[in-house]
Amino acid sequence: MTVALLLVLMVVFLCGAVLTAAAEAAFTYLPRHDAETALAGRNAGALRRIIDEPSRHMHATRFWRVWFEMAAAVAVALLLLETLGNPWIAGLIGTVVMAAIGFVLVGVSPRQLGRTYSVGVVTATAPLVHTLCVVLGPVPGWLISVGSLVTPGAPRADAAFFTEDELREMVYRASESEMIEDSEAELIHSVFDLNDTKVRAVMVPRTDIVGIDSGATLRQALSLFLRSGYSRVPVMGQSTDDPRGVLYLKDVVAAVYGTDRAGVTPGPDAGAAAVDTVARPVRFVPESKPVADLLSELQREGTHVAIVIDEFGGTAGMVTLEDLIEEIVGEIVDEYDSERPEVVDLGDGRYRISAQLAVEDLGELFDLELEDDEVDTVGGLLGKAIGKVPIVGSEATIAGIDLRAERLEGRRNRVSHLIVRLADPVPGPDQAAEDHHRRIDETSHDGTHHQEVAG
Repeated sequence: MTVALLLVLMVVFLCGAVLTAAAEAAFTYLPRHDAETALAGRNAGALRRIIDEPSRHMHATRFWRVWFEMAAAVAVALLLLETLGNPWIAGLIGTVVMAAIGFVLVGVSPRQLGRTYSVGVVTATAPLVHTLCVVLGPVPGWLISVGSLVTPGAPRADAAFFTEDELREMVYRASESEMIEDSEAELIHSVFDLNDTKVRAVMVPRTDIVGIDSGATLRQALSLFLRSGYSRVPVMGQSTDDPRGVLYLKDVVAAVYGTDRAGVTPGPDAGAAAVDTVARPVRFVPESKPVADLLSELQREGTHVAIVIDEFGGTAGMVTLEDLIEEIVGEIVDEYDSERPEVVDLGDGRYRISAQLAVEDLGELFDLELEDDEVDTVGGLLGKAIGKVPIVGSEATIAGIDLRAERLEGRRNRVSHLIVRLADPVPGPDQAAEDHHRRIDETSHDGTHHQEVAG
């Protein structure tokens, strides 16, 4: 009689462990849209209560799974003790038997079943899960509190089935097992990082802002648009800390060359109008704002540009919708961009070089010692020399080398290549006097010329 009862209890406990393990896996991996679909089917009431309090029900399910496993182990040990009579042998065999049964029937099979058929398992086990949670009441919460006291540094589980770290680990494992592509995994991780990234990390710093002065004409603005390659620039007042508006290329073109709704074409003096007349209001944003929040706001407002301000109200930089999107998809470059060598010999002592070429490498190109403690690249060297962001046509002579910005690339339209050559020597006073005397000596053999020069 005792042996039969122990066999029945062992089977019952094992079934309980299997059901709770399958239910835990099914609720953990249940997609949100499938859960909403299941709410329209059977056991909808119990399922709704579980979805409303997922953390509480999952803790209760885990507690019961552990309890059923331990109860089944005790039942097996007692059954073997009744059969064999030796407690040591019964304990050893019971440990081996329950390890195998627990691994196959509780640790693997029901979890795979719950993951594969999550909707069916969730629908079928919802009443059981809710009942087990009601029976336990606040006990799982108490046990979790005790566990938190034992491990004070460990994070507490919240109302979600997964923490962010667990989701990241799942994505990593899925990528390692080639269930998803590496590029897809990078996109998912970028989304996770989006809310942790602040606007200051993605903005164009104030030193790189290309703007136009308030009061400038629309034709001047068109020239700036064409030379810089930008389609939107801020309108600045007294300084960069005084943004008055944002100028759009489309608005300028429409004001100068377009027609209004009545079909009236602008007059010949339309280009002389001030840029302030067509500038749009400025959208300000603090530099500490999360990128995810700003992206949602710009999408909702239909705005593409915002001026970033620091804690003192000054201009820290500028951010565009494309800057935010790049945080998810990576750098966006122009479709005409292509790989080019850093240095191309154009002949006649002229070279086309990349703006990212190191300053020291530029010096080596002309056998000169060239160093700068403030900038590392040739593009930075040109910007430092002219005191503003270089655009096509920007020129400077540095250490006997002529630099001229040649072309822009990338979505931010940064100078990508420059034309460089040795500058023509400028004669000093001593050299000029020596050249003058040499010309006199050369003409001394011809009296007429000598008179003209001397006289």
